[in-house]
Amino acid sequence: MTPGACVVGEDEVMAPHDAAPSVAELRRRADELVVLNDLARRLAALHDTRDVLDEVARQARRLLGVDVAYIMLLRGDVLRIEVVDGAMGSAMRGIELERGQGLGGQVLAAGRPLWSESYLQDDRFPHSEGVDSAASSEQLGGILAVPLLVGDDTIGVLLAAERRARAFVAHDVELLAGLAAHAALALRTADLFDRERAAATELRAANATLREVNASRERASDLRDVLNEIVLHGGGLAAVVAALDRSAGLVVSVRDHDGRTLAGEPPTDGGLVVPVELPGGHGGDLVAAPTTVPDEEAVRLLRIGATTVAVLLASERSVAEAELRTRGEFVHALLSSGADEASLVRRARANGIDLHAVVTVAVVEPEPVGATAAGTFAARLAAELRGWSAAHAGQVVVLLPAPVEQVRAAVARVSAADGGTPTTGLAAGAGGPAGVRASHEEARQTAALLIALDRAGSCAASDDLGLYRSLFSRSGRADLTAFVRATVGPLLDYDGERQRDLAVTLETYLELARHHARTCEALHVHANTLYQRLDRITEVLGPQWKEPGRALELQVALRLHRLIAERAD
Repeated sequence: MTPGACVVGEDEVMAPHDAAPSVAELRRRADELVVLNDLARRLAALHDTRDVLDEVARQARRLLGVDVAYIMLLRGDVLRIEVVDGAMGSAMRGIELERGQGLGGQVLAAGRPLWSESYLQDDRFPHSEGVDSAASSEQLGGILAVPLLVGDDTIGVLLAAERRARAFVAHDVELLAGLAAHAALALRTADLFDRERAAATELRAANATLREVNASRERASDLRDVLNEIVLHGGGLAAVVAALDRSAGLVVSVRDHDGRTLAGEPPTDGGLVVPVELPGGHGGDLVAAPTTVPDEEAVRLLRIGATTVAVLLASERSVAEAELRTRGEFVHALLSSGADEASLVRRARANGIDLHAVVTVAVVEPEPVGATAAGTFAARLAAELRGWSAAHAGQVVVLLPAPVEQVRAAVARVSAADGGTPTTGLAAGAGGPAGVRASHEEARQTAALLIALDRAGSCAASDDLGLYRSLFSRSGRADLTAFVRATVGPLLDYDGERQRDLAVTLETYLELARHHARTCEALHVHANTLYQRLDRITEVLGPQWKEPGRALELQVALRLHRLIAERAD
């Protein structure tokens, strides 16, 4: 055994003294027993682990008259210094030891008291740099360590240390072991209380969570009931928005798949977005402004609302599709020749329109926005002017009880809101089935001419087309045809006889301000080919075609020729 160190065994602790103890010794032991019993009572009253640890460390230091007392508790597979009493600094707190490492680790492994007269010089214990550094900073010499036992389980180690070498005697070991026995029991009791408190806290948290879940489910159930009532009683999107605001505290808006607001006020600074899915795909979104409701619950409530919105949108779509079919059938009958006018008036009245009140007919061509956008545009135009729209022959016909200028202004407003205008022809009418048919034909021709004149995406009435209005009448077309023949007839005959494209070349050349390179690019021909064609045009029409006034007549005649040909097709 290394000098100045001792391992205390059970037999050594209990060995009798050679001489009977003195009266002073007996009195001291009695006082210590009283202190231990009093400590046991005080420890039993402590239900917090930290309070127990602090009290045990203080009493260990006082009973043994040492400089430092500290307690290590088993945390998993390691010992950790939890409490230090009498330390000069904080170096010792939190130090961890493996089983068998250092004096504390040896006690944990052996399950019995051990002591060292001068720990830092004692080579019988496996040392670690961190522990030795802390012991050195505290100038520790003699250390006594006893296990904290609960039954056969060692839950930690109680240590008493001097800042000098000290040979601990059997009485010191007995005293510290007695204190450790009370401490272990108090720690186990405090641990049970800690667990009970933790369990109670966990139970309270679980109950609070359960209450919140139940409350959330009740809110969801109540919201479903309210929304179902709205659907059953024919409520619309505005009622859904109001219900979400009232029942769930959510300020929401509904927007369609193009981002247009259908109900509610859209948020100005973001918010939660839940898609509205329809059988045919994305139908729009339900958007909630930032709110104090937790995001998860807000999303859950919004999804419930989105389901109701989907039901309403699907229902509206089905009704609209059925109505469009009915309207389409009626418009087809209205615009067909030979239909009984009295029957048409009755059918129109059944569909909610007075044919005699129609003073403007609009024909909306899908070009250049597409059929869906054209249908939406026509429906909004009809809604704004309290008119009626229906698809017919690849176009959309709009019957309006408003004059042309008012319709033109409404077209501008709807176009600005939608971000695009389909080609729209307008025509005034006298009302009634025959008047509507005549106005429809004029509006249809106007829309067709706008496209032919490269003005797709614009709106015009027949009065806006100038001399091109002559194309609408048989006599006017005859006059225009005579003008075309007189102006470019030889060129057209040359192309017809020789399968050439001189008329197209000349029209393109004049429209591009006689720019050779751009004309070659537009016609996809080489420059030499263009020069050859221009020379041939000069041979056919004479050199006067290059004069400014003559060139303008040629350009008008060629355009009229193209429009007449397109109308004939």
